[in-house]
Amino acid sequence: MEQTTFLLLILLGTLALVGGMLWTRLHWRADVPPYSRRTRFLDVTLHPERYAKGQAVPVIRTLNGAGGLGVAGALAILAYKALRDLFTLIGP
Repeated sequence: MEQTTFLLLILLGTLALVGGMLWTRLHWRADVPPYSRRTRFLDVTLHPERYAKGQAVPVIRTLNGAGGLGVAGALAILAYKALRDLFTLIGP
């Protein structure tokens, strides 16, 4: 069950983050230089209002938030399994 949940969360989280970036690039503002190698992914993800047109920002924030929660949930499952295995090895 944990493996299925992990895979589902990591897949959906990644797809949501990629969707947020794609939506940002589709609604790129004309007064901002085009996306290039110097554009920082994290800055675009955290501050889409600097790069995207106003009407697209709520959708981008929703996708980025859902993606972040999905990836964080998957990492929480990994941490839980690691701690559980560690305490199993140590014993009572």
